Amino acid sequence: MESTIFGSMTDVSVLAGRISKISIGKPGVEGELVYARPEEEIRNVVSKMVERELDEIPVMDRKKVVGVLSLKTIVRRRTLPPTTKVKTLMSIPPELHPWSNLFDLAEAIINTRYRQLPVTEDGRIVGIADRTLLVRLASGVKELGRVGISEVMTSSVITLSEREYVERAYETMRSTGIRTIPVVDDSGRMTSMLTITDLIPLGVRSKSSQTFGEMVGNANPVEVTVGSLARKDYRTVASGDRMEKAMKLMLNQKLLSIPVLEDGKPAGIVTQFDVAQMVASLKVRESVYVQITGLSDEGILEEMYGEIQKSMNRIEKISRPVSLYLHIHTYSSEFSKVKYSISAKLLTVDRLFVAKAFDWEPLQTVQELLGRLERMVKEMKSMRVDSRKRKRSARLEA
Repeated sequence: MESTIFGSMTDVSVLAGRISKISIGKPGVEGELVYARPEEEIRNVVSKMVERELDEIPVMDRKKVVGVLSLKTIVRRRTLPPTTKVKTLMSIPPELHPWSNLFDLAEAIINTRYRQLPVTEDGRIVGIADRTLLVRLASGVKELGRVGISEVMTSSVITLSEREYVERAYETMRSTGIRTIPVVDDSGRMTSMLTITDLIPLGVRSKSSQTFGEMVGNANPVEVTVGSLARKDYRTVASGDRMEKAMKLMLNQKLLSIPVLEDGKPAGIVTQFDVAQMVASLKVRESVYVQITGLSDEGILEEMYGEIQKSMNRIEKISRPVSLYLHIHTYSSEFSKVKYSISAKLLTVDRLFVAKAFDWEPLQTVQELLGRLERMVKEMKSMRVDSRKRKRSARLEA
């Protein structure tokens, strides 16, 4: 992010103060409200979610919100009978109310990774707050629009070949949780986009004996290539563009994510979730806000947090850290060995730093990544010192 915006903690505090006054209100619902009952079977609910392209819907009992049902939860359960009751799969959502602010919405989206969340008042639903609402509210903050896309985007973008079969696409989405993936040709240039809603209807059947995995084509893969199914009408941005352009596209074209291209090839992807991270990172906290996604091993996570704390202490001597986001993706090699890919976004009071690292050991990968971030912060300080020296010399010569 530009140092002219976040050049000091005072600037961050002023901007955070303005953002904290932006309330979400009672967001409207486009069309009829889609919801589930606790005793409904998922096979009936899934058809409604696919038809309306909804990733989550509220679960209501006697007009009271009792939970949220996520399509991601259903897709990840391979052997889920279609007669499974909604109540066994629903989760309790974070509380959002009309008086909740933009920070509350951003953190609710980040912590749950949901796209739609119910807004309640006295337990009764008064609207649905989604990532599009967050982008709309964030787009009204002009400083956020000035941020470069390259500083916000997720650079470790996953792609699919147009020659691959949809089974491969389904497995990629199921294992990573990604819902939209760029499709490339043999030269690596982007040709189309594939979304999860393009895949699910392919194998939906009505036999009650089937598992949900079979319903989505998991047991009997449909031999359709990704290129023949993917959408050709996609929008892109360039790495040198500003977030103002990305947010306008998200709102005007109703896009959840936008590929970032360099010479026609995907260099990254900027999503509504990235906008949520950008907003949440500006909240002034007593300590660094750290979030790690993509890994559930508590033992490894505890070690990672220990390394992060030591690194943040070193960085604080140069530029006060505000937030750190780490996303971990794992790859299986042909020898069944797991390789770790970790991408990071570190926001300090001076600017945002983006880095990534790859290795076979998770802790070693994090250490390498943190080392890169520390070097980037030191380089920034060195460049500023040199710049001040040059300006001082120029004044003396004048």
